[in-house]
Formats: sequence, structure tokens, C-alpha cells
Amino acid sequence: MSSSGGDMRLERNRFGNKVLAQVQQYEGIDSAEFDIEAFEVAFRFRDTGHGKIVLHTLFERCQGQPDQERRRRVADLLQAFLSEGAPDTWDSVVGRLRPVLRGSGRIHLDFEGFDSRQVMVWRPALPYLIEMIVVDNPSTVHFVTTVDLQRWGVDADRVFRSAHMNMAGLAMNTLEAFEPCTGIRVLEFADDDGESYVGSLPLLGGWLAGVRARTGVRPMVLLPGHLGMFVVLGAAQEQLPVFLEMAEEKYGEALRPLSPLPYTVDEEGELVPLRLPEEHAAWHALRRLEVGLASSTYRSQTEHLRADRFREEAVSELMHVRAPDGTSHTMTPWTDGVPTLLPRAHFVCMVTSGGEVVRAAWEDVVAHIDLTPVDGYDPPRYRVKDHPSAEVMACLRALPGY
Repeated sequence: MSSSGGDMRLERNRFGNKVLAQVQQYEGIDSAEFDIEAFEVAFRFRDTGHGKIVLHTLFERCQGQPDQERRRRVADLLQAFLSEGAPDTWDSVVGRLRPVLRGSGRIHLDFEGFDSRQVMVWRPALPYLIEMIVVDNPSTVHFVTTVDLQRWGVDADRVFRSAHMNMAGLAMNTLEAFEPCTGIRVLEFADDDGESYVGSLPLLGGWLAGVRARTGVRPMVLLPGHLGMFVVLGAAQEQLPVFLEMAEEKYGEALRPLSPLPYTVDEEGELVPLRLPEEHAAWHALRRLEVGLASSTYRSQTEHLRADRFREEAVSELMHVRAPDGTSHTMTPWTDGVPTLLPRAHFVCMVTSGGEVVRAAWEDVVAHIDLTPVDGYDPPRYRVKDHPSAEVMACLRALPGY
């Protein structure tokens, strides 16, 4: 890390801790925590519900200003939170529900003082990305929790359906921006203030199919940050390396990075990751981005799970490795006889009681062993303990590695 980068991180850390201390002083706040990576202060109300203050814009506006300016702005935000509070009734919130895409690590943000029942409402959306629902208040957003569902008397499916219905008008309006495609077009749908939720449109069933129908080409979607999106039209196969570089660059520049991967539409009109054959010129670059996102997401999950001192299982990490030909892979260890939560990886290193390491491709492992994802984990985890029989291990030894 450069000296300037380190100094900026220290400044952000000091700023976040000052905001945290101010939040903790309010009578209506039960507990609070500063997350330096997300650069936000999340807190829980004394009665019920919770909120957060995202610090990026606040930090920029308070640069060079006296502490009084920071205190004033935080006080204004907290007053808005405390006056809005947790949404009370279904009728009062249903029209303000919106879907959002977040990294899977978002479900692991928890802190002392939260009731164990108060968990975020979410569902898998894409590899390493989840869909969550927020209540769009005038000055804040409230992430919907299971406590909210109990209060409103509805289930999660109804909340997701309602949030999608609320995006119908925006979906129709944005489709008008698309015309029959001639040549390459890159359309940026910005949402700097986070008020339009335009980056959530690919979650809506049929929206990407509508883009394809209006343009006559298969769209490519970039979601580098948690706000806005880019839609690429008419890119030829040989031009994909350029757009992979663009996706990675925008991801690196995002205040709150989401994904460096490109996405597209499948035959059913749904959002899916872009896949390329191994012989494609851009395959290695795409594989590297996929492995990078997988590694960082599993790293966050691993740290969270290992922090639970009451957990009896080992939590295996996902490692990013390179083959002699430069191809990126993921790998995870499985020690015989040790109860373990295993991540999904390209290769599993099976460590025997005698210290031998048998490396096998994931597809070969699941062809011989019944591995079922454990409920509640995204990205997925698989509960394992003993290695398979000697006959199966012999088969795995005989198979080629990478």
C-alpha cells in the first residue's frame, strides 16, 4: 500500500470512529458498530429495528471542515432515522420497497446486542451476490429483516414480489433508451445519490429480455458498484477483452465495489454470469476475475465463521492458486476425520491421516461423494468429515490433476 493510500485509510478510520462515538451517545440507540471496509456505521434502535449511515459522501463533505460540521451532519441524519424509526405497518411500507444487489458478505455483518432473530431478508441472486430488500425512506434506507416480516404479517416471497412490482415504471421507462443496435454502444445508467435503484433492474424478470428484443443483440451488463450499471451492446467476441478490462477498472474505482464480472441474459431472459469457452482469447482473464471474486467473498465468510468461538467444525478456506500455465484456480483442504465446512472450489486437497495429499477436481469429488449445500450459507458450504472409502480414494488418486 502506498503512503498516501495508508494515510487516507487512517483518516477514514478516524472519521468513522468519531461518527461511531457520536451515534453511541444518542439515547435511542442500543448498539452500534463501525465497519471500515464498507465504510459505514450500523446501529440498532433501543426498541426495534436498525439503520446505518454510509460514510463516503459524508466524509468527502466534511474534508477540511471543523468537527462541528461533522457533528451537525450526523445529528441531522440521526434525527431523520429516529423520527422515521422502524416501519410500522405493511400498508405504510409496501409502496416503498425496493430490491438491491449486494455482495454475499453483507449477510455476515452483525454486531453485539442484536437479537438472534433479527436477520436480514435475502436470497441468492448470482454467484457471490445476493438480493436484499430495503424500505426507501425520504432520507435513509431500512434493510428489511425477519422482525419486520413478523410485524407486517407477510412472508419474504410477498416482500420480494412487491419490491419488484414497484420497479415496473422505471423498467418501462429505461427500456425506451434502447433502440435497434448498429455498432457498439455502452450505456451508463448512473445513480450517484442512490435514489433511482436503476442498478436493480437486471433483477426483474423480463427486463433484460426486453433489452434484447428492442436492440436485437444479447446485452452485457456490468455491475461494478452497488449503485448504477453499464449495459454494453453489440460487442463482438474479439472485443470482449477490452470490456473485461473496463469491468475490472470500474470495479476498482467503485466506492463500494460489487462485482468485476460481466453478466448477460440467458434463453429464459434471466440475468446470468457471462461464460466463455476455454479456447476464447478472454477466457483466462474472465477466469482470473471469477477466482478473485470467489476468493474475496469466501475470505470474508471464513473470517466471520471462524470468529464464532462456539463453532465445533473447522472452517476450510478457499485459496487462489495458479497452475504452471498461468490459469487461475481455487483450492480448499479437507483433512480426513475432521468435521469441516467446505467451500466450493475447483480442486479439493484431501489430506489423509498419514499426511498424503490427494488433489481432485470438484467434479470428480462430487461424482463419488454426495455433497449437499448446508442451508443458510452464501456462497455455499458443504459439511464433511471422513474421507470416502479406500476404493474411491484410489480412483481419485488415478485421475489427472490440473
